[in-house]
Amino acid sequence: MSKTLKKKKHWLSKVQECAVSWAGPPGDFGAEIRGGAERGEFPYLGRLREEPGGGTCCVVSGKVPSPGDVLLEVNGTPVSGLTNRDTLAVIRHFREPIRLKTVKPVQSWRLDTDMFLTLCTS
Repeated sequence: MSKTLKKKKHWLSKVQECAVSWAGPPGDFGAEIRGGAERGEFPYLGRLREEPGGGTCCVVSGKVPSPGDVLLEVNGTPVSGLTNRDTLAVIRHFREPIRLKTVKPVQSWRLDTDMFLTLCTS
């Protein structure tokens, strides 16, 4: 009477890494960074800008990140738990191209850090 259990992949197996560069004024990343600790969320990518006058984000290597992907690391520096302003400061600190580690949030996984921390501490 035992049922076969479906083995689910851990979210760490879905982490993507890419190298990103941008064309435009210095310090303009070319992608929106949304969320942040001040909003109780993990930092995540907004839309990638493709404007001729502004900073245009272009992927040097790896898969193109999608809007909504959670930002985990920038050049090996963890950014989860940082404010939006601090995340942007980390990005601006490094020379381009920068390496981003992102993960797509699954339906059951919210960007809400309060829920994540509750699950980790219980």
